[in-house]
Amino acid sequence: MKKQNTKFAQYRVPKLESHQKNPLICALPHFVKPSRLRAITDKMPKLPDLEYLDKNDRITLAKRARKIRVATKYFIDFYHDVYNLIVTGYEERNPTNSEVIEFHYDIADPSVDVEELIEAGIISETDEDTTCEHMILTGISGMGKSALKNSILKQLIPIAKIHTLDYFDEIQVFQLHAEMPHDGTRGTLLKNLFEGLDEALKDYEKTNYLEMVQPKLDRSANIGAMERFFKSLCIKYHIGIIIIDEFQNIDVADKDDKAKMRQLFDSMSNKLHVPFLKIGTTDSFGMMKAKFQHGRRAGDTIELLPYSRIPEIHNKSGIDKGFVDGNDWKALIKAVFDYQVIKKPIAYSTRWDEELYKLSCGIPYVLFTLWQEAQVNAIRTGSETLTLKQLNNVFRQRFKLIKAAINALRNKKLGQFSDLLCIAQLFDKNEIDAAIERLNHFVNKENFSGAAAADVLQGIENIENENTLKEPQKIKLAKIKKELEQRATTIKKGQTYENEA
Repeated sequence: MKKQNTKFAQYRVPKLESHQKNPLICALPHFVKPSRLRAITDKMPKLPDLEYLDKNDRITLAKRARKIRVATKYFIDFYHDVYNLIVTGYEERNPTNSEVIEFHYDIADPSVDVEELIEAGIISETDEDTTCEHMILTGISGMGKSALKNSILKQLIPIAKIHTLDYFDEIQVFQLHAEMPHDGTRGTLLKNLFEGLDEALKDYEKTNYLEMVQPKLDRSANIGAMERFFKSLCIKYHIGIIIIDEFQNIDVADKDDKAKMRQLFDSMSNKLHVPFLKIGTTDSFGMMKAKFQHGRRAGDTIELLPYSRIPEIHNKSGIDKGFVDGNDWKALIKAVFDYQVIKKPIAYSTRWDEELYKLSCGIPYVLFTLWQEAQVNAIRTGSETLTLKQLNNVFRQRFKLIKAAINALRNKKLGQFSDLLCIAQLFDKNEIDAAIERLNHFVNKENFSGAAAADVLQGIENIENENTLKEPQKIKLAKIKKELEQRATTIKKGQTYENEA
């Protein structure tokens, strides 16, 4: 296959005539069909010949089980919605429009207020039919929001391209990434957006937009000026979609900042036609739950829920059987059984399927991590095989921190324990300070005791044994442990482990 110069736009011919005249849409890659998408985004770590590998090598391979990625229906839904959202935003921003060309330099000039451009007719006020929508990706921790976002946006949609047409030779930024800051402030979010734009452009143009708005001589750019400047850059670089990750951090913003950030999002989507993708935990979008249909998705919202496990349904209608509930779980199970580094691998059985589902509750992070730890245990003990008893022992010993969350999820009362899934993943990624901060917040915020507190306490002790912690980290964990020790000896009246949520 001939290698293309990845910096320059390659043009396709869309089916809609109005799209054919818009280079921003023509530069988007062809829409990828579901079967090809699955083939592109599925990821199975490669296994070499295991015969001559020693224990340490195979343990290293076992610990790659968490890197397994299976393209489920969520991947298809997400890709379809993001792709069409970008197209919709570009429909109203054709840079070959004569009025846009005439006022191009004013558009790119940050000293010209966006409101002036609107008044001049270069950017039109939108009505209900042309408003560019926002999109939400949410779900409990462990469902793979980051893996989903990264696999689709990194592989199937470009970051940026340089146009090479005689009448249009500008840079187009298809996607801009930023995180909602931990302090939830509008000024920090804007700086994150400038930094994200500098990162998107690094292979195409040397920019220093973040530096331009950083404090100099004790003076920082006015937030209003930063907003106007950023809006002008969105126009200049034809930004296709803005992705705001960790959106739940907006909850810590004060009421005024929160309202102004919402106004910023609305202004950019409604007046500039730049759509937003907001990614965060389910709790951060609690007010929108009423819009969900069947708990899965509605309109511009995709909520990742634990996968369901049901008996195989024989498809007679001709519909892609991969879209039938339960088949996504079967794909996950097939992937884990295909990935075995022990000397005596086990065969799939319904009994194993049931047990893995019971322990993981359909959460990919738990399933892959449990499979990984069970194999590590089998190699270290010398058994070199897996049994149901051993699997449960590994779960009890290694999953103390999230055991409360799993039990609550089984009883459909996840509620307060959902944070534990996120905390466990932060520890797994060695983001110790962030994990301790969130753990401290969880313990101080939530009201739980008894067996759940005892398991969280044991989970912390396991983490201490498995990680080299700095002294300040040890001190913080010691305070958390002291609180949990008191709670572990307290059981609320009528409380059992299962109904603590």
